[in-house]
Amino acid sequence: MSLPEPEVCRQIETERPFGKTRCGVIPGPVTPPEIARAFGLSDDVEIYTIVTSDEAAALATHVLTTSLTYGGKEMSPSRAAELWQRFAALFDEPVQFLTNCRSSDFRQFSPATDATIDLGVLVVGKANGGCLWVEDYD
Repeated sequence: MSLPEPEVCRQIETERPFGKTRCGVIPGPVTPPEIARAFGLSDDVEIYTIVTSDEAAALATHVLTTSLTYGGKEMSPSRAAELWQRFAALFDEPVQFLTNCRSSDFRQFSPATDATIDLGVLVVGKANGGCLWVEDYD
């Protein structure tokens, strides 16, 4: 079961029209594999790594601002950061962030979809879970 799509997700999907963007919230408590499955991502726990809120914000800003396959700019970094902050505010503490990146080099990732490149953040909150994920195709 998912909750109604948050307005911030509609804005993200509108302002980042290229590739495929998965954004939403599901009621919880939920586990990372449950969140991944709810958004059509692999539920293999080996794919996901826990990151800090600052690392999650940096990744989210990157995926919203940048074409993952060609490096072109999708939106301004300040707008991407604002959208991420609004999305992250949908989750009650304590919050855990997970991603498929293995380092600060966003080119090193474990795929969670069949896309050429996919990067994103799963959010595990006290009462809900969510996903902000971007797929780009070559």
